[in-house]
Amino acid sequence: MDSEQAGEQGAGTDDAEVDSAGDTSDAERPAGAELAPGEDEISAAPLLAMHTRMHSHRRLEPGAEGRIRRGWGDDDDVVYVIDDGPDHCMVGRRVGKAPDCVYCLVARITLEQYADIEVGDRDWSDVFSDARDISLCGVVDEEEAASNVFVVQHYRRPRHVPVDYLPGSPFLEFTDEPDGES
Repeated sequence: MDSEQAGEQGAGTDDAEVDSAGDTSDAERPAGAELAPGEDEISAAPLLAMHTRMHSHRRLEPGAEGRIRRGWGDDDDVVYVIDDGPDHCMVGRRVGKAPDCVYCLVARITLEQYADIEVGDRDWSDVFSDARDISLCGVVDEEEAASNVFVVQHYRRPRHVPVDYLPGSPFLEFTDEPDGES
């Protein structure tokens, strides 16, 4: 997938723009993905990975106070955010794909960190630098089964996350072939 820039880098993305930048069409949504109304603006793979890794199991209805569904960035460099309890948010971005699997980097940030990004006191592309519970997750799309989310790697510290997985890096194409084989 190309990672062409479709607008001003770093500009905030409202829900309608996220839909055009994400992989949210029904044809691309993992099988078995049941999403609440309003969540279809978030790319399916990061949304499923964030829901799997979130700490809070409360699900606020669209329009409820405290419900957050947001995206920043363009094309394959979108960072999504959803609420995770009264004091935290989950953030996620698509890192790359392999056949039948999309890899996403997901993490937990404080509500204060989210607010700083929203008001412009902090750059959205730096969202993983102070994040906690950072994981690279795979979301497997099985046509006749439910989607599976699995943790590929957990990172104890933000500095341990490979630079290629962070915002600003191009979308990666992973293959099942060992290095050096075609």
